[in-house]
Amino acid sequence: MSQVESEDLVPLSEMGSRLRTHRLARGWTLKQVAEASGLAISTVSKVERGQMSPTYDKLLQLSRGLGIDISELFGPPPEGTVARRSVVTRRDQAHRVSTPNYDYGYLAATLAGKTMVPATAWVKARSLKDFGPLLRHAGEEFLFVLSGVVEVHLDDREPVLLGQGESIYFDAGQGHAFLSVGNGDAEILVVLSGDDRR
Repeated sequence: MSQVESEDLVPLSEMGSRLRTHRLARGWTLKQVAEASGLAISTVSKVERGQMSPTYDKLLQLSRGLGIDISELFGPPPEGTVARRSVVTRRDQAHRVSTPNYDYGYLAATLAGKTMVPATAWVKARSLKDFGPLLRHAGEEFLFVLSGVVEVHLDDREPVLLGQGESIYFDAGQGHAFLSVGNGDAEILVVLSGDDRR
């Protein structure tokens, strides 16, 4: 069972509303957002209507397509966000998002203009069939296992098992999936770079 309480999650309707606000502020149609982000129009529409919980790669595509920081999909930047270059995230302040494969807790979400996106996550998927297509996105990714055992699948190697205190660093442009091994959901720390340079 996941350790994320449902009341801590960013409601899909709020995330969808923020996406719609950013789209309308630019005077864009759903089609224009879809083209700019590389997503299907139906995907953008479902996220806007709170009918789809987007994965990290889709959130990243949407934020880049709109030219905003990914944190702006979780909430408005607080006063002084731009000037401040440090932020503390307390245990109950992570912006929580649930997807079929992970329950994310985005850290430092109020800091705009980050080059890294740190998050904790509870890994829910137990098999590649449960997981679905491997994820791919620009940048690099670092995973550190906080508890449990994680099976990491990458395009360029055989699956690797990581236990508590172990980590992996990889190019996130290759397909990847994390699976929880054992009875409970594994807890991980992931740090993703927002670097589009290749």
